[in-house]
Amino acid sequence: MNTRVAILGGGPAGSACAIHLARLGIPSTIVEREAFPRFHIGESLTGESGNLLREMGLEDAMAAMGNPVKHGVRIYSPTGRDWFWFPVKRRDPREGLQDTFTWQVRRSAFDAMLLDRARELGTEVIRGRASDPIVRDGAVCGVRVVPEDGGAPRELASDVLVDATGQAAFLSSTGVAAPKTRGVYDRRVAVYGHFRNVLRDPGDGAGNTLLFFREAGLWSWFIPIDDEVTSIGLVASAEYLRRHGESRADFLLRELREFNAELSRRAAAAELDGEVRASANYSYRIERFSGRGWLCVGDAHRFIDPLFSFGVNVALQEGRQAAFAIRDFFDGKAADASRPFHDFELWAESGLDVCQTVLDGFTFHTFAFGLIQYEHGDDFIDLLAGRVWDDPGYTGLTRLRSVVAEAGADPAAADPAGAGT
Repeated sequence: MNTRVAILGGGPAGSACAIHLARLGIPSTIVEREAFPRFHIGESLTGESGNLLREMGLEDAMAAMGNPVKHGVRIYSPTGRDWFWFPVKRRDPREGLQDTFTWQVRRSAFDAMLLDRARELGTEVIRGRASDPIVRDGAVCGVRVVPEDGGAPRELASDVLVDATGQAAFLSSTGVAAPKTRGVYDRRVAVYGHFRNVLRDPGDGAGNTLLFFREAGLWSWFIPIDDEVTSIGLVASAEYLRRHGESRADFLLRELREFNAELSRRAAAAELDGEVRASANYSYRIERFSGRGWLCVGDAHRFIDPLFSFGVNVALQEGRQAAFAIRDFFDGKAADASRPFHDFELWAESGLDVCQTVLDGFTFHTFAFGLIQYEHGDDFIDLLAGRVWDDPGYTGLTRLRSVVAEAGADPAAADPAGAGT
C-alpha cells in the first residue's frame, strides 16, 4: 500500500490534518486502531476551536448535533463566592473583540464527525494498529500496520508520516522521536464521570464551562455536553486520591459534596450516568518531534494540563499547520532538508509555551494572575480563547511571564500532599 501522507490516529489532530490536506489537494490515509464512536475526555472547546471548525465548514454539522453553546468560562474561588469570568469572543482585525460562541461536545460524537468529514473529502481510513515505523537511510518512509482482524502486518509506504496517536506517542515509544520527559503537572490524576440532574446557569449560560479551584493542582470542572448530561471531574495529586482510600466512584461522589460550596450546591441531586473513569500521569513533553519524513502533532508530542481546555484547540491548530508544512515540503520550500518540519516544531512549541505560562501563572501564582488579568482583561480573553500563536504583543502575557520567571513554577506547590517532592 502507498499513500502520500500516512496519519496515525483519527482523533481531532489526525482528522484535522487530513481535512486540511484534502482542501490543499493532497491525499492521505488515516490508520486508526479503535472503532468510532469511542469515549474520550476533553469536552470543552475554546473560542478558536469554534473558529477553526467554521473554517473547515463544520458549523452546520455542529449545530445539527445539538451541542451546547458555550459563551464563556467562570472560575470559582475556593469559597465558591467569588469568580473570574472569561467570555468567548473573536478578534476582528479592524473592530477588535466581538461577541461569538463556541461549543461543548460529547467527544465520541464529535470525533466521529471529524473523521467522517475527512472520509467525505476522500481520505482513506484503515482500521488497524501501527506496529513499527519503516526507516531507511535515516528517513521514515512508512509504517507497518497490523489489520484489525489480527492478520500479518502490511507495509504502508508514505512520503510523510504524521503521528497523531495522542498520549500513546507512537513515534516516541518506537524511538524515532525523542523520549517523553515529565512536565510540571505530572503525578496528577483526573477522576471524572457524566451526571444528570445538576444545576446549570440559566438561559444562554446553560452551556457554559464552570471551574472550581481550591489550591494549586487541585481543581474541578463542570461541562454540559448535551441537554441533560454534564461532565464533572476532579484533578488532584495521585497521593491525594490514595490518601482517601476510596473507589473512584466513592471518591468523586464525596468530593462533589465537599470540594467547593458552589459545586456542592449545583450537584446536590446529581445522578451518575455511566462509570467513573480516571486518567493519570498525563503531563509530558517530547523535545524533538519531527525529522526526515515525519512529524508529531497534538498530544503525540506534548500535553500540559486540561484546566483551560487547550487540548482540542492545540490538536485542531497543529493539524491545520502540519498540513501547510507538508504542502510546503512537497513544493520544495523546506528550509532544511535534514529537518524539513523544524519550522513547524518551533511554531508548535511557541504556542504551547504560552499555554504553559498561562497555566503556571494561574496555578502557582493565582493572586498575581488575578491582578494582571484585571488590568489586561482583553489579553486574557484572547489567550483563553486559544489565540496563543503569533503573539501580537500581549502586555498581560509579558507581565505574567515575568511573574512565572521570577517566582518559578514550583511543582511541589501543586501537590497538597507533597507527592511532587
